[in-house]
Amino acid sequence: MSETLKIKCPVVEGNDLGFYVIEAKDLVDGMKLFGEVEVKSPEDMTVAELKATLAEAGMDVPEHAKKADLIALCLSLPE
Repeated sequence: MSETLKIKCPVVEGNDLGFYVIEAKDLVDGMKLFGEVEVKSPEDMTVAELKATLAEAGMDVPEHAKKADLIALCLSLPE
């Protein structure tokens, strides 16, 4: 799994958090490092985190899906 970083950015419409996440390999001079982001493996995620990850990837998640099914779906996502 690749290392990810939080990068400071202005708070703007569509990004009201003041940061975005990039892969460490994409860090360039001039970017202000905010902090490292914890990256969990699907096996270490809660059901809610798994569902959020899948929803963010645009996948429809069955409401009563079992954790093992959600893990399998997350592992099938392209990196």
